[in-house]
Parts: sequence; structure tokens; C-alpha cells
Amino acid sequence: MKTPRIVWLAAADARGHLARAHLARKLLSHRGIAVDIVTTHTEGQRFIEALGSPSTVLSPHYGVAFDTWQNMDRRRTEATIVRYFLDPARGLTDLSRLREISAGAAYIVNDFHPLLLLAGETLGPVVHVYGATLYQAIAHHFEGRGPGALDRRFSGLVASLAARAYARIEHGLAAPEEGQFRRDDLTFVLPPLIHLPRRPREEVRASLGLTPKDRLAAVYLNPHFRDDRLARTLRDVLADRGYWVHAVGEGLADQRSFRAHDSDFASVACAADLLISAPGMASSAQARSFGVPFVALATDQPEQRANLAALADNPAVVPVDLLALLRRAPLDTGSLAGRDCPLRTALADAVDRASLARASAPLAPPSIDRLREVHNRWCSVLTGLVPTTVLPAQKPRRGLSHLLRTEV
Repeated sequence: MKTPRIVWLAAADARGHLARAHLARKLLSHRGIAVDIVTTHTEGQRFIEALGSPSTVLSPHYGVAFDTWQNMDRRRTEATIVRYFLDPARGLTDLSRLREISAGAAYIVNDFHPLLLLAGETLGPVVHVYGATLYQAIAHHFEGRGPGALDRRFSGLVASLAARAYARIEHGLAAPEEGQFRRDDLTFVLPPLIHLPRRPREEVRASLGLTPKDRLAAVYLNPHFRDDRLARTLRDVLADRGYWVHAVGEGLADQRSFRAHDSDFASVACAADLLISAPGMASSAQARSFGVPFVALATDQPEQRANLAALADNPAVVPVDLLALLRRAPLDTGSLAGRDCPLRTALADAVDRASLARASAPLAPPSIDRLREVHNRWCSVLTGLVPTTVLPAQKPRRGLSHLLRTEV
């Protein structure tokens, strides 16, 4: 019998898409399902290869634009997307190539590229995988930037395009642990799929040369962070407070204490006394699941603000509003450098508050068994969506809700 195959298109704009594709490929291989990963940009390909998965680059023509502090540049992003779809050498060429790649696949996962929103069922069954907060950010991209009617029409367009999917998997911090199935829009609602630590805390710390009394800060900055002032200030603030720093950041790999990749960062984060990262879905879920204090570097991305709102009742989650700091101290003034700069003050205060939260109220131990159950639910849904006969217009069986115990 031929091995079922899934094509997983993971946009490289946020490395969480790629990490999820790699993890799904690994998990589904144990269920007899092959996953072919397609991404955007060679940098994304290098990232996922460092995790251990091969991939194919569709093209570098689509991408979200950011500044060197991970703030989204909306106008550049819009211009890129318009050109992508109007230039036949871009969007149409990618569509044709993706058709070749996906020939014979059970379905295509869209995680999360606009091409497959517009393509509908022309390539066969499409399963949209997206963070709940990211979807809302996309749907309300024009909120507050023009007439309310523009926001309503655009959000309605996104909803209608997404509704044409074979199925949808929505993941988020507010999702119930047991998952849900929304029958009305064929959507599975699941907790985030994140990597499990592969090594125990003691082994991780010993491998880094740490004693039981040493304090470890795990730092992950995605590749859009490229201003070395942030790396230097973080390193100085943590060193002043006695933290040993294990930092990962492709855009800051030339800085001391930083490296471009770490295929087992989950183990380091779980063993750490402090996690510092932007509050994307994966980092937010790691902080909550591993029970580690979290200094969240919030930038101009609406989904990050929504993730922070979901963690607002946790005193060990301390946000630092980088966007507000940059607005008060523009980059070209040089005022973000030096020991008395606003950035250093804000980071120092956040690290102190997060450290105090850990000292005053011991956090719950990592919920590894619960994360394994989340892995099993994702596998059950992704496996159950493989149709026995692949038809271009085929919709999932309504009975698929039995894959989850909770239906709404």
C-alpha cells in the first residue's frame, strides 16, 4: 500500500510555522504518513534543516516586511503582496510549481501563506493551520487604518476565503486541552503544538557547565531582530543579575552568547530560570507549559498583544513594550545605547520582576505529559483528515468530530 503523503507549506516569516511543520513531520512519520515541507526563503530552509527536516523553497517572492526590531512594516508588506499576485512570474508561477509538488498528496497544509487562501480547491484539499491570534491579526489588518467599512469588508473576504478549505486547524492559548471541533466551519480547535524537551533539566545545565545554584536565561529572538544594541543590552542586564545566557537568534548570531540555531532549544527553555523572547504562540506556550518566568519583548504585531492578554493573569509573565520604547527614543538618536538608556531600564525592571515572581511563588512543574497528549490530538486530527479517496472538491466527513471528544 502506498504511503499517504501530506504537503506542508510553512511560511518562513515566523519560525514557529517551520518548527511546527518539522514536529508534525516527525510525529506523523510514526503513523505511516510522509510530510513534504515547502517553505519560503533559503533562510527558512536553513532553519528547518538545522532542526532535522529537509524542505523545498517555493520562492522568496512572498514575505512579510519587518524592521530590525521585529516591527511589521505594513506598507512594504502590502506592496509585496500586491506585486506577488499581479506579477505572473511570482504568484502564478508559485501556484504552478506547488501544483506539481502536491500531485498525489492526500492534502496540502497551509501554514500560513496567502496563495492557498486564494487558490481554494484548485490544488486539491487544503487544510489551513493558523494561530487564532494570527488569523484575527490578518483578518483585521486594516482596523484603525481607514473607514470601518474597509475593515469589515476585508475581514469578511478573509473569512470567506478560509471557509473554502477542506478543513481548518486553529490553535491558541485559549483552546481547551481536550480540543474542540466546530461543526459549522469544519474547524478543529487545539492547543499549540510545541516541541517537548529531549533532555532533563540536570543534563542540560551540566552540559552548559552550570552548578545547581547558577541561574540560566534562555533567550530566543527570531531573525527579524537584527539590532545589536538589543543583544548587548540584554546580555549586560542578565550578566549584572548573575544569569548565564544561552541565546539563539539568526539575525544576531555574530553577537557574543548568541548562535543562529539550536535544534533542542525546548530543553534549554525548560531547564532555564528565565525565558526571554517575543510573545509569539510557541514562546508563550513554552513559558506556560514549562512553568518558566517569561520576559516578553512585545513589538508591533497585534497577535503578540493578544497572546499577552491570554497570559495576563500570570505574574511571572512580564511584558516589555519595545514599540513604545522605540517611539520615545528613535533609533537615529543613539539614545537606546548606554547604561542609563530607557531600553536597559525597562529590561532590568522586567528581569527583576520575573525573577521575584519565581522566588515568591514557585511555579508548577513542566506539564510534559499534557504536552504529549496535545501531540496525540494533533496526530489524530492530521491522520484522520487523510481521505481514503482524494477528490479535488471533497469535504471532510462530518463524523471526523469523533477525533476529539468536545464538539461545538
